[in-house]
Amino acid sequence: MTHRTEADRSRRRTLHDAAAGLLTSPEPPPTNPPVLGTLLRDTARDLVGEFRGVTNDRWTLRPLGGGPSWTVSPEHTETADIGARLRARTQADETVRRAHRR
Repeated sequence: MTHRTEADRSRRRTLHDAAAGLLTSPEPPPTNPPVLGTLLRDTARDLVGEFRGVTNDRWTLRPLGGGPSWTVSPEHTETADIGARLRARTQADETVRRAHRR
């Protein structure tokens, strides 16, 4: 059994509506990218990353503790609230601690 999040269900509904011609004009993505280093939450993946730049029409985010960056559509981002920032920082700190124990 596949576990689908609300974001997955919403994305599937949007794709279905677009294919059926029910969407007349999609909401335009944000026009101004955030300042480099801004912490954003990728709502499609429920991950927090640091804004690193723009690649084509997508934004590049990097995990706080380092690691591979990923790209996301601007409409799937929001500024990370304090809870999301604290969770991401704690996870990054734990990753660093585990790496130093080896």
